[in-house]
Amino acid sequence: MLDKLRLLWKHRGSVRTALGRQIALLEGDNVAAALGGLTDEELNGLASWLPEKGTFVEFGTLFGFTAKFVACAKPNLKVVAVDNFSWNPFGLPPRLHEDFTRRVLAREIAEGRIEVINGTSEQYRKTCGFIPDAVFFDALHQYEPVRNEIAWAKAAGVACICGHDYNNPNPIFGVTRAVDEAFLKGVDVCGMCWKGK
Repeated sequence: MLDKLRLLWKHRGSVRTALGRQIALLEGDNVAAALGGLTDEELNGLASWLPEKGTFVEFGTLFGFTAKFVACAKPNLKVVAVDNFSWNPFGLPPRLHEDFTRRVLAREIAEGRIEVINGTSEQYRKTCGFIPDAVFFDALHQYEPVRNEIAWAKAAGVACICGHDYNNPNPIFGVTRAVDEAFLKGVDVCGMCWKGK
């Protein structure tokens, strides 16, 4: 019993986070936020911005719910879901996190409508070898990485550049600043989703 208590104390930060997420789920308040996902309003806004066909790359797929929604809403749009599975709100180890995400997306993967890539945004951008028709940035949230992602997409000529966490009040997030600097003509916003003009 003492060993278990020591282990809980050692990992108290992770336990507190996981417990907070579980309580949020049980209370039913903002389930999307508790799961690290998008709200229905944000999903529908994103779908309205995306092209009907081509390739859509989602950076930061988490559990695959957004990728699954897009594949259903846009059946002629190939979805590439990129994540290194290093973070999730429940503290799952990376291998279990990836396995769970692949199970969520199993049907779409089998049908060739979704491809899951285990890697970071930077790794994928360096090696993808093609220009996506649309991108959605939701992996990194600090100013410099988001600025670099957007700069890559603009330089590559990606037609539809979108992301999440615009106007997120969390002080470590630099998404809004990076987006506003990159898109001087402004952005379309739906919830915390954004699309550059």
